[in-house]
Amino acid sequence: MHTSEVRRHKTLWLALSAALALNTAGAVHADNTQAPSSNDANDKTHKSTTLSTVNVNAQALAGGLMAVQDQPKQVSTITAQAIAQVPITADYTQIINSAPGVNSASGDGFGLTDASSYTIRGFNASEIGVTLDGVPVNDAGNYIPYASEYGEARNYESINVSQGSADLDMPDLGAVGGHISFITKKPTDDFNVYLGQTVGSNNALSTFLRVNTGAIGPVRSWISISRNSDDKWRGGGDNNIDRIQAKSVWTIDDNNSLTANFNLNRERNYFYMPLTKAQAAQYGYNYDYNTTWVPTPAGGFAASDLYSAPATLAQVNYYRLFQNPFKSWVANLDGEFKFGSNLSLSVIPYFQFGDGNGSFAGFLPLQFVNGKPVVQANQYADGQYAVYEAYRPITYRPGINAKFTLELGLDNTLDWGIWYERSRQLEYIDGAYVDPQTGIPESIWGDKNLLTYSNGQIWKNYSEYDVTTVEKAFVEDSWTLNDAWTFNVGVAYLHTERNNQFVLYPGNPDAADWTSDQNSDQRYHRFLPTLGASWKLDDSNQLYYSITRTFRAPPDAATFGNSRLGLPAPLPESAWSNELGWRFTKGPLALHTDAYVANMGNRTAVGLDPNTFINYYINAGRVRMAGLNAEGTLDLGQGFSLYSSYTYTQAKVQQDLNLPATADTAAASYATKGKQFPGTPRNMAYLGARYSANGLTLNLNGKFTGSEYGDFMNSERVASNFTLNGSASYELPDFSVLHKPTIALNALNLLNRRYLMLPSSTTISAEVSSPTYYVGAPRQWYLTLSTELF
Repeated sequence: MHTSEVRRHKTLWLALSAALALNTAGAVHADNTQAPSSNDANDKTHKSTTLSTVNVNAQALAGGLMAVQDQPKQVSTITAQAIAQVPITADYTQIINSAPGVNSASGDGFGLTDASSYTIRGFNASEIGVTLDGVPVNDAGNYIPYASEYGEARNYESINVSQGSADLDMPDLGAVGGHISFITKKPTDDFNVYLGQTVGSNNALSTFLRVNTGAIGPVRSWISISRNSDDKWRGGGDNNIDRIQAKSVWTIDDNNSLTANFNLNRERNYFYMPLTKAQAAQYGYNYDYNTTWVPTPAGGFAASDLYSAPATLAQVNYYRLFQNPFKSWVANLDGEFKFGSNLSLSVIPYFQFGDGNGSFAGFLPLQFVNGKPVVQANQYADGQYAVYEAYRPITYRPGINAKFTLELGLDNTLDWGIWYERSRQLEYIDGAYVDPQTGIPESIWGDKNLLTYSNGQIWKNYSEYDVTTVEKAFVEDSWTLNDAWTFNVGVAYLHTERNNQFVLYPGNPDAADWTSDQNSDQRYHRFLPTLGASWKLDDSNQLYYSITRTFRAPPDAATFGNSRLGLPAPLPESAWSNELGWRFTKGPLALHTDAYVANMGNRTAVGLDPNTFINYYINAGRVRMAGLNAEGTLDLGQGFSLYSSYTYTQAKVQQDLNLPATADTAAASYATKGKQFPGTPRNMAYLGARYSANGLTLNLNGKFTGSEYGDFMNSERVASNFTLNGSASYELPDFSVLHKPTIALNALNLLNRRYLMLPSSTTISAEVSSPTYYVGAPRQWYLTLSTELF
């Protein structure tokens, strides 16, 4: 889902709305010691591009919260075994919260909105690449990932978090700080049906059905459908998501196969309001958008009354004007082919489509001609009415990722390949008429009853058309020198071209005073080397070191605002990430530790011009992230096990922040050098206890998150928080066609703690402008009945 980064008629504070820039959207078994493996014995002979960071046959630990790894960098894997213990509709930000380095914020326990985000080692969500079965799903323009769009958690085989850097073969456009990959389940050899029904807090309801066709000749497939809904736990509105997912595997022969994946998501949700500390203290944590509409006076409001008269303040915060309808689908083919005994090819062509909007309340001067509202050319004229303004992106995104793997012998493997993508995205803000007496908008999806000028042209705040072309080539060699030493060395070349066409107020009858346009064609490129080495001291101990360079081009909207305000184009972000780690596994104990230093340059921040309400982008300078990540598990026997993770992060801004002068403001400097980066707690700890025997599984886990700043000057921070979650499930004996009938209860925030977390929007100084934060949900519960049929 997507929300607007342009606002009009609001006196928003000039400067940074974030160096966590673009990190928000407004906003998813059997108990054994092995991770579920493929049903096709020949799958393990291929190293798919999709699975380059995953060994699906790796030993799963701690009930699936951890897996044995051998890469020369930190990777955390959460398998289907652990995913089965979270609420059936949980989004991935909730699932990865146990992994070291992850500071996850989710304001909706059922996972049906984008009221969630995260940082990993101080990098924000838009700086972390995300793939679904090998397809990049971050927004191609602003890099934001939208957690509710990636299908059902029950369909995941694993979620894998690379905390420092992505693998070279990953199709990442903006992964300057790490990577998250989702792998969906393989179809089974036998026909079966999985059915799950959930009820819970706030009228939560989920119906999930997955049908495995079994083997039909050389083809195995599954398809799932689901319908999910709940009421917002604060404020007005509800959330609804319908999904269809499918996967099909055609085993051509022992060496060749094709896998098709499809993911369709359709949702209509309402936004949660992020809160300032002052709002939470004054009104309580249940404070949200207004649920009462104040009628509009005859003739509308005077322009001078906007955002000052009580009625306009009530209308501009009315909940019906903050909605998020969105539909999207992703489809791809994964071809695995082998040529001779030592050369194989993985190739993944894909296509994505997205359409919908994120809405907010605005005001426009309207005249009524034959009872039809018409927008006046002068946007600041009297006769102002509240309207439903909707930021609407329409995305077409085809691409292909291909990798050759050559076995050179002597335990030496050479990988090389290319990634090509050419996305097109049309973005604009339009408006729908709102009944002045009831506050109900006439159009939610933006496909009818849109407001127009007197010349018949649809009113738009702006219109932007972006074509982003990405070309990547990579080569990597992995050499196992002997039983102890393994070396990885490689380099990628990433080239990004952004062609941008921007028009402000297109179609305005008074074009000379209101309409302006800007076209640009920007190119960014960089060589990205990587080097890793691991030393296996013995069967229990492994040491490793890696160094990697990462890179991302500025967001697509960076060109127009900077040009209009006379500012230079921002520079691309880049980082050098160093990791030194130790893995220990012996008997019931497994421990992974990783010390890291990431030096990031040209960190991008976004500002807002208060007169034109146009975003501009600057480079906020250097940031150094350093710290320690650790996770471990202990098998106590008799069905009992423990899992724990710990994170220490020091994210230091390395220089003062200098805001350049614009056409409307003077230059300014702020003493940010040495400050902790916003949204980055220094300490986090997770502890989970698990019992599983005789069909009964019990989980109890707690997460401590240290205090974190909301502004660059470190003048305001939210307090540390501790949340305690639990789950219990019992697998009943098989009965007739019912196989593994299970009843499961999830309870979130058992202590009913009320807290703020992770800035939704940061500022330079809270003493001048207050940052807003995500709001932790209160105690919630979900009861699920599930079974396999046949």
